Amino acid sequence: MTTSGTITLQTELDVFERLRLSLLDRAPGKYALVKGRDLVDTFGSEAEAIREGYRRFGNEAFLVKHIVEADVPLNFTSFNLGM
Repeated sequence: MTTSGTITLQTELDVFERLRLSLLDRAPGKYALVKGRDLVDTFGSEAEAIREGYRRFGNEAFLVKHIVEADVPLNFTSFNLGM
């Protein structure tokens, strides 16, 4: 956790990037669940991976990433900023 209280998942992101090529070989298109330095498992849907993350880790931070060759950045604007 950073000093501002924002949760960072840099360790999990680093683990995913290190494993990306092997995951692409064995589970392309699936979703990886990563906690700390461990790949927990891969799942057929994002919802399944998130559900398992909550089941195992409760309210602790974990990472779910789509196993694809390159990430597609998601850019959007929230119109609910309260301003």
